[in-house]
Amino acid sequence: MMASLLYLFTLLSLSSVIFTLAENIISIDCGTTGSYVDSNNVTWVGDKGFVTTGEPMKIPDMVKKPTNTLRYFPTGQTNCYTNIQVTKDQKTLVRTKFYYENYDGKFSPPSFDVVYDGKHRDSVEITESLLNDEENFYFSEVIFAPANETISVCLLRTSPSDNPFISSIEVYSLDAGMYADLGPNEVFVLRQRVAYGAKEMISYPLDPYGRLWLPLGSETSLTVTDLTTSAPSIDITGVSNKPPEIVMSKALSGESLTLSRLALPLTGLPVYLALYFSEPQSLTRTQTRSFNIFLDNTQVGSRPIVPVFGKVTQVVLRDVEATSASQIVFQSTTDSVLPPIINGLELYSISDSRQDGGGGGGDQSGGGKDDSGGSGEAKPRANNAAGGGAKTNGRKKKKNNKLPLILGVTFASAFAAISSAIAAIFLRKRQHAKPQPNTLPTTSTGHGTGTGISPLVGQHMASDASHPTHDEPGVYDIDELIGVNDSYVVHQDDHHQHGPA
Repeated sequence: MMASLLYLFTLLSLSSVIFTLAENIISIDCGTTGSYVDSNNVTWVGDKGFVTTGEPMKIPDMVKKPTNTLRYFPTGQTNCYTNIQVTKDQKTLVRTKFYYENYDGKFSPPSFDVVYDGKHRDSVEITESLLNDEENFYFSEVIFAPANETISVCLLRTSPSDNPFISSIEVYSLDAGMYADLGPNEVFVLRQRVAYGAKEMISYPLDPYGRLWLPLGSETSLTVTDLTTSAPSIDITGVSNKPPEIVMSKALSGESLTLSRLALPLTGLPVYLALYFSEPQSLTRTQTRSFNIFLDNTQVGSRPIVPVFGKVTQVVLRDVEATSASQIVFQSTTDSVLPPIINGLELYSISDSRQDGGGGGGDQSGGGKDDSGGSGEAKPRANNAAGGGAKTNGRKKKKNNKLPLILGVTFASAFAAISSAIAAIFLRKRQHAKPQPNTLPTTSTGHGTGTGISPLVGQHMASDASHPTHDEPGVYDIDELIGVNDSYVVHQDDHHQHGPA
């Protein structure tokens, strides 16, 4: 089974901005009929015509759509939504959301599996009976290229006592060049997506491709700085994944940055990691910012990252086996005057349907400088919710939660589950930038412990360390790193076995 992300999700009140929006193929409000247009001008339709089994349910005292209704399945081993229209062979983002809120009166949140298109499997583990907030929920999110013009979303019972349920299904088409490293039989299962320096979650329409970006700022650390670009605009066309301009307009900076506490099992999984950078200042001749990136003790690339003002630099790593103990270390070069920065991060686990199998068919079943003295840690708060957190299959959103980098277990798990898998950002002296295991998903001003936020704002990942060996797609050597970027390219032979000094 694929690892999944659980996100504790904070719904954003998005301002009305005009964008050239990607095609939102369909949004299905499960358990309801008719259609409506929400505040973001997204048209939602009821689930009639997509499913013939299960029972609709309206959650008492809940008003906000689409989380105020759901469909649950008291019978049958497998129940499916079918005939969901997509574009054949075009990369597609599919997100399922789950809002339990003790709808059945049992105070027993269920666990079950979700299978996308009959072959891409994720695990959902709801961990809270009552969220007491209409803007908190669990979700699972995947990216794949459908082999046909329709797809299915199936819910598989994994325990006789647990009834699968679902609140909504969202489908977005992606541009052809996005996530170019995704193979035709592969699926990327979201574990974490972070916008550094942001104050609130970023989603559609600010991201026209429907991605949810969890905010992580410097509120709890004196040694990390939030930066805002002075560029009148940022050109995102030079990189393939097209991170939204609003994500690239903010950054987090520190004398030494280390991203750790990845929400992955101890045994490791092959991952797809994308890092995004944009220089926020128009630098003078005497100002330089350049840094190297290390994954554990392996240098990524043969030359430093030099962010460009008003443009985006993208670095991609894939087929790297990463674990919960892995760390991503940023280390300034000796001639750098300014400290490293990071604007955005996406982390997915990779699964291949030819190896994993889906287990669910499409049929419905009825039954800075190197000598800098600054030290400290900047870690996201443990939150397992909002947008990419601790569990792969669910995201849970909590208000006013600070988010760290979190690698989620399963999207469908729960937005709040993200606290279990948090990516910590540590600021250390450059001379001590060598990765060290960190265990606290918190933000502090020193090397001691502190209370902070999990990497996901209201999101939980369902497939985290609790599922260490579920259908791991294939283990690759950590040296097999491939970078895709207009201004910075990492080749497979560009790896050096030096660790950070």
